[in-house]
Amino acid sequence: MQIEQVNIFGFGKWTDQQFALDSHFQVFYGQNEAGKSTLSAFIDGVLFGFATKKQPYAQYIPKTGHSYGGELTLVQGQQRYLIRRVAGTAGGTVTVTTADGTQHGEKFLQNLLAPIDKTLFRQIFRFDQQDLTSIFQLRKSALERHLLTVGAAGSHDWLTLAQKYRREAARLYKPRGRVWPLNQAFTKLKDLNAKLAAAQATLPAYLAKQEKVTRQKAMVATLTTKVTSIRQQLTELERLQAAWPNYQTLQALEQKLAQQPQALATELYQDYQQLQQQRQSKATELQQLSTKLNAATGGQELAPALVFYQQHQAEFEHQLASTAQVQAMVQEKQQLQEQQQALIKESQQLQQTLGVTAPVPPLSDLDLKQAQANYKHRQTLQQQQVQLQATQQQQQRQIEQLTQEVTTLEQQLQQPPSRTQRHQQQSHYLVWGLVIIIGLLLPSWGKLLTLVGAGGLVWQFFNNQSVEQTSPLQQQWQQALAQLDQQQEKAVRLKQQLTAVQGSLAAQNAAWETLKARYGYQTLPTDVILNHQHDFKRLLACQQQIKQLKQRQITLQAQLDQWVAGFKFAQSWVPLAAATPAQVLQRAKDFATAQAAKLKALRDQNQNYAYYQQQATRVQQQLAQLDQKQHQLLADHQLVSEHELQKHQQADQKRRQLQERWQVLHNQLQPDLPALKQYADSMVLQTKVTTCKQTLKQQQRQLTVAQQQLTKLQTQLAQLASDGSYRVLRQQVAQQQTEITQLAQKWLTYQLTAQWIETTLTQASQRRLPQMLAAAQQNFAILTQQRYVKIILTAKAIKVVRFDQQQFLVGELSQGTAEQLYVALRLAFAQTVSDVQRMPLVIDDSFVNFDSPRRQQVLNLLAKLSRTTQVIYFTAHPVKMSVGQQTNLAD
Repeated sequence: MQIEQVNIFGFGKWTDQQFALDSHFQVFYGQNEAGKSTLSAFIDGVLFGFATKKQPYAQYIPKTGHSYGGELTLVQGQQRYLIRRVAGTAGGTVTVTTADGTQHGEKFLQNLLAPIDKTLFRQIFRFDQQDLTSIFQLRKSALERHLLTVGAAGSHDWLTLAQKYRREAARLYKPRGRVWPLNQAFTKLKDLNAKLAAAQATLPAYLAKQEKVTRQKAMVATLTTKVTSIRQQLTELERLQAAWPNYQTLQALEQKLAQQPQALATELYQDYQQLQQQRQSKATELQQLSTKLNAATGGQELAPALVFYQQHQAEFEHQLASTAQVQAMVQEKQQLQEQQQALIKESQQLQQTLGVTAPVPPLSDLDLKQAQANYKHRQTLQQQQVQLQATQQQQQRQIEQLTQEVTTLEQQLQQPPSRTQRHQQQSHYLVWGLVIIIGLLLPSWGKLLTLVGAGGLVWQFFNNQSVEQTSPLQQQWQQALAQLDQQQEKAVRLKQQLTAVQGSLAAQNAAWETLKARYGYQTLPTDVILNHQHDFKRLLACQQQIKQLKQRQITLQAQLDQWVAGFKFAQSWVPLAAATPAQVLQRAKDFATAQAAKLKALRDQNQNYAYYQQQATRVQQQLAQLDQKQHQLLADHQLVSEHELQKHQQADQKRRQLQERWQVLHNQLQPDLPALKQYADSMVLQTKVTTCKQTLKQQQRQLTVAQQQLTKLQTQLAQLASDGSYRVLRQQVAQQQTEITQLAQKWLTYQLTAQWIETTLTQASQRRLPQMLAAAQQNFAILTQQRYVKIILTAKAIKVVRFDQQQFLVGELSQGTAEQLYVALRLAFAQTVSDVQRMPLVIDDSFVNFDSPRRQQVLNLLAKLSRTTQVIYFTAHPVKMSVGQQTNLAD
């Protein structure tokens, strides 16, 4: 892109001022307050918007009262654009005018300059002396970020979104944080597990329940793996969906390229121009013969109509030779119009019957069969859904009843034994205790009684425990708990069945809506679609016949218009305005017949006149032959007129532009093209995304149910422990694990999304940093006269290597050398991103700290760069330059 012309209405000190810029290297020089920075700010403002009232000193409002704003003439490719920006809100009102006179607004200008915006332009293509000092803070990450931003269309918005997701993830968890939700949840879980381990007791049923918990954990792990896999697939599909608009544009460009007429040979234009020159020569010769004919009449003034006829007799004869064909075409056109009216009437009746305003295509035989099968399948699924929902409600009521029964039995089990039971147990223990005491008091043989008492005491203890564990209330609680587990498992299976039916129904509905959208049936009832396909076919056939009749009428009218246009030379004598071809034919025949009779009488009276008339007739015949050759040359290339030939020239130019746009999009989409080509249209891709989302929701619901079931099992496991606090702790652990899972899923979603965006943009911008660094090293070596030969980028700083391999940090360099390093990097940056957008490079008096040899080196480097990129340089003094032009702003 080059700036060709600058026209300032009023901006700072400049009013009613125009500047013509060199397309390669333009230098503006002048002393302080000559207007260099003002002109630089004007270029920036017209392209990206003037400063607002928040920056009053950067607005450059003219003091003279002139209108604020101006124009830039840009050239990009083969197109020329006039950009006008005047006073207005939000940076001024902008109008972009193309070569054909079409006007556009701010959005068109943004698309024209994309992906370069105001910030990127100032970071890459425009710098001044103040910018050079930023070399001391420049890092490798900043260069990579700039390259990433211009690596692909729309990268800036995607990077902003990725940064937002990174911030959201950081608000949930940090590796060394303590106050963030996920960090606190992990700490709390650790404390709860420690308390749980201390409170855990051992019961006979504990290990069995624990095994069930283990199996449930394995199910949760399997479902988690499935959810992760489906989420990755959904991410890939959404990436393809985001690329679909560009893919559609690529397809549209391919269709346009296919529809473009075949390019004509260059020799055709040359041959046609040569015939045109010969025709002009013969026309001049005919004019000279006309003068001699007038002299041969002996000064007798002929009637203007006769003079005109004798000059164009051959053309009249050529035109009137097609009388029979013209009459046949007029009659055929009238018949075609009558047929067209009948078909239009029939189409209107069919549209009213079908309830459509425009023809829609009928279903193919395969799609019709699929639509009928889809309708029956949806009816069956809807019936199954109603039945399953009724069964689910009944199952839920049974679960609630059993849950209430289990709770009541648990409360009864937790009540202490009755006083009678405790008294009976104590009396048994007392009897066996007395036996032990008596045995101790007897002689040695009586010690056996002590052993009997001890054995009886142990037997009584285990007997009491067995009675407690096998009490009817305990057995009733275990049976109720087992029934509750069975009902809950049935409820889970029932919910899975209902989810599967709902998923199938949603998929069938989505397939039906996709089919309707593909054929344009969105607003039509199902019975009309399935039962009126014959009418759809007839309506489409009528429209095709109407189109063919119209095309034939257009062809006939074009031929008639071409024949009528052949009389334009005689429109002063044969009126053409508002006349039908039949009327033009009759008028031309009458005029030619009358004048031919007069001309014959004149030839009979004057031999000299007859001779010159014969010569004039010969030249006219030659003119007619040249016209025939031109016509034949056009016909050989399937062209009708010179105007159509000119249209082909314009079409050839348009083809080249379309080819360039196609190539840019093809390069951008090339990694995704194989995947995108698998989808016939966006609706198919949308259906795949919808199906994937539904599958993901189903799997997530199953995972949630499995996690809830796992939590419940873990709670039941805790209830089997002897210590009452263990049950509470186990519930708290389950709740805390659920909370951590939800937070972790949310954190992982943010991180993966941001990582995918950055990875995708990095791939789009790959190999740019090494290319930029290589160009920067070459530029820096030239600027320092080969004193420094290498640039090293690190994460925290930039180093340079001298010719003797000595390394220096930027802060160790002189002010001038550090600024030269910055210039080398900025120029290399502009060279590297030129394949994305080639913008003018604007430099505002940036080399004041350079010595004379190095200042000349940077000018030589700019001259070399100007071969591919326009350079606009503002300085205080004239410079020595071999290319481009210099403009003294003081003049």
